Amino acid sequence: MYPAAMFQSGIPFHETGTFTSRRTFLPDDQYGVALDNLVKGCTDVLLLNPEGTRIFAGKRCVQPQPDWWFMGGRMFPGETPVESGQRLLKRELGLDIAKERFAAVCAQAFAFGMREQAPKEHGTTDAQFCFRVQLMDDAEAKKVVVDEEEYCDSRWLTPAEILEGNYHPALKYAVGCMLAGEALQELDECAEKGGSDGEIAMLTREFLKRRKAVDEVMAKNDYQLDSKELNYQTTVDSRY
Repeated sequence: MYPAAMFQSGIPFHETGTFTSRRTFLPDDQYGVALDNLVKGCTDVLLLNPEGTRIFAGKRCVQPQPDWWFMGGRMFPGETPVESGQRLLKRELGLDIAKERFAAVCAQAFAFGMREQAPKEHGTTDAQFCFRVQLMDDAEAKKVVVDEEEYCDSRWLTPAEILEGNYHPALKYAVGCMLAGEALQELDECAEKGGSDGEIAMLTREFLKRRKAVDEVMAKNDYQLDSKELNYQTTVDSRY
């Protein structure tokens, strides 16, 4: 597994005592009240093609975030973040992904000014666990099809296209963390193999460069959300 840029090799799950989920379906009015009072836990995934060169993004046509976004969604009580990711990839894309293929990338928090449930203008808030999953082969990649009721488009984008384009800073931040984590993995592998001081120094500089680039995403946010499908425009305020 690739270590996260925040130096975690995974997202710990601590069950104290025995927890039994008592999750029930909430009608929209009750769910709306819950959204007004709770921060949802979400698992989102940077899904990479078999070559590891492109990231799958879906363009949402519903609130919140009616624009290009991760694959994923809400966690259920009692799920580990990885178990949540497995369920969501199965539900959204029909993919069966083993736990070992999830690599922690980063954690973020969101506040959206709009949501799908009434009253929509109350918005919703999320705490996100983000993972990286790389598809194994073309047969697996061909299964990746989005739900047309939730997404109006989808693309395989390079990391550079996301980092340089008009994409939500949360998506850019996660991609930057993923790239920093890959550099850290290369550094770790070099040290394990007894690499020279020169090799380790070169890889360390590359990691620090990518780590700095993550903070630059926060500082240089100029994202403009313009959903023609929902006639909705807004900007994003990003901060630590």
